Amino acid sequence: MRSDGGWSSGTDDLRDPFGVKELRIRQPARLLPGRARYDIFDSAKKLLAVATETEPRSTLQAVAALVPRTRVLHVRSPADEPMLTLVKRDAEWLTDVKDSGGQLIGRIQTGETRRHYALLDEADQLLGQAVGDLAVKQFTITGPEGERFARLRKTWAGLGKELLTSSDHYTITFTGPMPPRVRTLVAMVPIVLDMARHGPY
Repeated sequence: MRSDGGWSSGTDDLRDPFGVKELRIRQPARLLPGRARYDIFDSAKKLLAVATETEPRSTLQAVAALVPRTRVLHVRSPADEPMLTLVKRDAEWLTDVKDSGGQLIGRIQTGETRRHYALLDEADQLLGQAVGDLAVKQFTITGPEGERFARLRKTWAGLGKELLTSSDHYTITFTGPMPPRVRTLVAMVPIVLDMARHGPY
């Protein structure tokens, strides 16, 4: 962790891996069996990162796992270098976001309605929040003083995906300045949201 509140994974390229105006988060049409995957692009469709769940589950395991559980996703660069780890603890409605060295960057706390998400630092102090509309398709992401950070939208995935798969698409548009670690937490919100509301379970 750097003194300015940002974070570094040891290289300039990963210091602010999501430092672009817009992010597009896409689930592949052919999902890995029982395993979540999210591809993260910029607005020019350049691949920035891939988040993949570490442990696959059979359909029977997924159905049986209706009790709270822990799920882990590794976020890696297009060159397959480690960037982040997400540890989603359903029992506590919390997702830890760690850097490539295992250091905690912050947490995302899911609200009971799954329309509210709090962005927390390593001491559980509020860094920001994402609040969705009643349809849970449009989110406003703000800082602790109400400053506008970003907009998050659940977007149309295409007819084939919408009809035949559970794959979802999201777009984040950054609207204000924020420390790199907050931007990283914002970038992970649609993944936490999707796993909380839409699956794969």
